[in-house]
Amino acid sequence: MTDSPLLQVRDLAITYYGGGSIIPGRRRSFDAVKGVSFDIAAGQGFALVGESGSGKTTIGRAILRLVTPSRGSIVFDGQDVTAFGRRTPLSFRRDVQVVFQDPRSSLNPRRTVRDTLMQVLKRHFGVAGAQAAAQAAELLDQVGLPSYHLNRYPGELSGGQQQRVAIARALAPKPRLLVCDEPVSALDVSTQSQILNLLADLRRDLNLAYLFISHDLAVVRQVADIVAVMHRGVIVETGPTETLYTQPAAEYTKILLASVPSLEPRRRARDAEIPGVQ
Repeated sequence: MTDSPLLQVRDLAITYYGGGSIIPGRRRSFDAVKGVSFDIAAGQGFALVGESGSGKTTIGRAILRLVTPSRGSIVFDGQDVTAFGRRTPLSFRRDVQVVFQDPRSSLNPRRTVRDTLMQVLKRHFGVAGAQAAAQAAELLDQVGLPSYHLNRYPGELSGGQQQRVAIARALAPKPRLLVCDEPVSALDVSTQSQILNLLADLRRDLNLAYLFISHDLAVVRQVADIVAVMHRGVIVETGPTETLYTQPAAEYTKILLASVPSLEPRRRARDAEIPGVQ
């Protein structure tokens, strides 16, 4: 890791506008994110956790330039992302990739795995033909899939296999930051564990930084160094993962921890010092 953060988010606010208000000339608005700030270092796993509607996914979309901030700054490797204008530089798209929640909808059902990966390699590195096919096979190997899956279509794969292909596609441009938006919530519990182990291994081996977005504190514990808990558009607590799990400061964090299933609920409650749980 370097002294200078790879990603700096400062005073980020995002407001959505809807239909008409009861007051003439005004539109209804909703403040989804309200002055959020955090840093992510190179190679670091940073998690945003909160219930649905807390604003965590909106922040991820803003970093990916899918949402325009109302105020604040997003600086990646010294570049102000909000100042890019209408066109996003290809170098940024290469450095910052995303893994979505539902792999089935994020993969083109009409393209084989080979075509999906080769398309990314051609766009970012100009490689094609046998060279691209060989690199596609290497990407599959990185995510734990045999090369014969290259000839398959997404519909021929299980949910876990589809997500591995989606991760391989995200790795193809050799990114420095991976935005993982609920990447295991659509999978069964055993497959979740496998994907989380894969993500942890990839971060270690490739020195990837993660922005891991989830509603589940149990999930992020496996992949995050730092956890920020969001509630109603603001960060209510940030801290090292183990400290936050064992010594939560915010009442909302304690509520989230109390809702995490555990085979040892008495021990977990005691460690987290959650009042009212015996």
